[in-house]
Amino acid sequence: MKNHDSPFNRVKRDPATAAPFGWSPDRHLIVSAKELPTLPITQRVMVTRDQIDIVDWVYPLSYISKSWLVWFQQTALRWVKTDNSPQPREWINGIVDAFQAGLAGRL
Repeated sequence: MKNHDSPFNRVKRDPATAAPFGWSPDRHLIVSAKELPTLPITQRVMVTRDQIDIVDWVYPLSYISKSWLVWFQQTALRWVKTDNSPQPREWINGIVDAFQAGLAGRL
């Protein structure tokens, strides 16, 4: 039996055909979780039925993946640790509520 590589690998994302994680402010396509940014705490997040925009980093809700959700959770936790006052927690809870409403199509 010969050992060879399959031309198709389910684990590896093909940038040409993969659904994007999103776009950077300079419109660079983000196609892997490794490219997701480390965002400082921000004052502007906009959630619509189609996308979440975090200071011009745009993520389409139709392509949300588990790795994106892990990144978003880590980002929100880092924001709370950066400013331990009640306001960031309330603000992040509002973002999460809007995010859930957008995914459910209620926006």
